[in-house]
Amino acid sequence: MGIENAGQQKYAEFVSERAKKLQTGMIVWGSLLCLALICLFSNVAMAAVFAAMGIFLAVTNIKAQKQFKEKLSGVDDQEEFFRQLAAGDALELPDEHIIVARDYVLVFRTDIFIYQLNDMEKIEVGKQADVKKVLFLTDKNGKRHEIISCTKGDGRQEDFDKVYGVLHERMKR
Repeated sequence: MGIENAGQQKYAEFVSERAKKLQTGMIVWGSLLCLALICLFSNVAMAAVFAAMGIFLAVTNIKAQKQFKEKLSGVDDQEEFFRQLAAGDALELPDEHIIVARDYVLVFRTDIFIYQLNDMEKIEVGKQADVKKVLFLTDKNGKRHEIISCTKGDGRQEDFDKVYGVLHERMKR
């Protein structure tokens, strides 16, 4: 996918960290396979170990790359999705790796998640004593999706409140 507009650029920037990790993984498994080939001439047992590790990492990395490329396949109208990402009313919190557009929420934890608000039933706040709060979107099947969390004194309360406020307004529609 080539970048043609501001929304696509914003999405590319949002997913860049994950894309870089996948590229690094590809370099690692490629290097292991090269090392296996080199070891083949001096130590066959070592070559087999490096080859096995390289193949395992290759399969895992290729599967993760495929899943990464399919993230946008769940978005019904990609043109509208990109337009909303570039719109002035999108809440972007780079430190939290969250973008809240009019109809979508993007979250990056260990992977990229794109949630469509029309697929969500409600917004919930889970509290653990007086120490931690977690903001969830709950889909129509009852599955909870963590959006943001904060603990007492971590300095993330303001971002938590911003996300909650925007989602609360957008879920009322």
